[in-house]
Amino acid sequence: MKKRWLPLLLCLALLLSVVSAASAGAKPYDGQTLTVLFMSSVYADAARSLADEFKEATGATLEVVDYPYITLHDKALLDLTSGTGSYDVIDVACQWDGEFAPYLEDLGPYIEKDQFDTEAFIDNVFNQAGKWQGVIMGIPNANTPQVVAYRTDLIPEGLPATWDEYCALLEKLNDPANGVYGLATPGVREQYGGIWDSILWSLGGAWADEDWNIVIDSPEARKALEISKRQIACADPAVLSWGLEEAIAAFLDGRAAVCDAWPTLGITKKGNDPEQSKIVGKWTLGTFPYEKNGITNLSAWDVAINAASAKKDLGWEFIKMYTSPENQQRFYEEFYIFSPRKAFWEQDSMKAPEFVTLRTALDTALMWWRIAASVEADTAIGTNVNAFLAGQIDADTAVANMKQGLEQALKMNPVEPGVKNFNR
Repeated sequence: MKKRWLPLLLCLALLLSVVSAASAGAKPYDGQTLTVLFMSSVYADAARSLADEFKEATGATLEVVDYPYITLHDKALLDLTSGTGSYDVIDVACQWDGEFAPYLEDLGPYIEKDQFDTEAFIDNVFNQAGKWQGVIMGIPNANTPQVVAYRTDLIPEGLPATWDEYCALLEKLNDPANGVYGLATPGVREQYGGIWDSILWSLGGAWADEDWNIVIDSPEARKALEISKRQIACADPAVLSWGLEEAIAAFLDGRAAVCDAWPTLGITKKGNDPEQSKIVGKWTLGTFPYEKNGITNLSAWDVAINAASAKKDLGWEFIKMYTSPENQQRFYEEFYIFSPRKAFWEQDSMKAPEFVTLRTALDTALMWWRIAASVEADTAIGTNVNAFLAGQIDADTAVANMKQGLEQALKMNPVEPGVKNFNR
């Protein structure tokens, strides 16, 4: 009997050794697929570039879904509020943080478990991109302040310190007969509203006070509208239909002296490439006139885990990889995405004047609102600024409409108790 069982026992031992060997080489998430949602273009491209590295490290397949900015918010919100969990990880624009926060995973336990260094990120950026009411629900992965690109051959002394001087300079340089305009800007309502906000804030104006009382009906708002009108008069007649792409292309083609179309989304990458730019060596970055306080608009994104995801641990592995110092550096070199990590800006390669301007602005730049009403409120601002610039309404009507729109946004999406308006 013992002899009969001996071959069977030997086979069993051999099988166990094979299984053990296979297990030793197995990755922790073999066979799984992680689905991540990003805005189309460079942020999604950067995520896709991690597919092989992610597979090698975890054994899981990375699936990247992307949508343009204009539709991304609604796609993400529908999945979050429905609890479907179609997207395991979502790249969140910081103005959506407060709205999305109830549906995102608290990353505190993951940060503590892995001793993830949150102090490595620029304080002002992290406070506005990933943190909400004392909870970390996202890790910053990209940031850019609102700054201005300008032609150093046409403006050798740099940009003026006041808005009146700034507008006068644009008017002086505006020469459409010779194919050069004073300004290139994204005039569509979805994008120009953010530029107008920077003008308003620099004048000391605000949408609301600390307690969310609407204060947009102000001399500062009217002055900001008039400044915008003076600027738009120095741009291509089609400018109110332009988006970022058209404005950036005009500047790179040498058809504008100044461009405020978020230069880091194209100009800083292409401006000194002879194959993509006619102004190589003839441009730099500066700030809007500081006028009263120098506050400008912040664009920042943070990667977060969907609380409805069944793959939260795997999602955290992706977040660590996407925001690692090594990959953040590579994303800059390959996609020109600026990292929110402090050490990134301390490199010798980032000491050029245009980069110092960007880094300095990141310490004070602000997002408009980060509450649930932020999207509707931003739409009210952009729509009425655009209508004013198109000559469809006057300044008083624009301000009255903005006030009504902001009040309606707050009525439809009440602010959580205890939340204060930091942008005032």
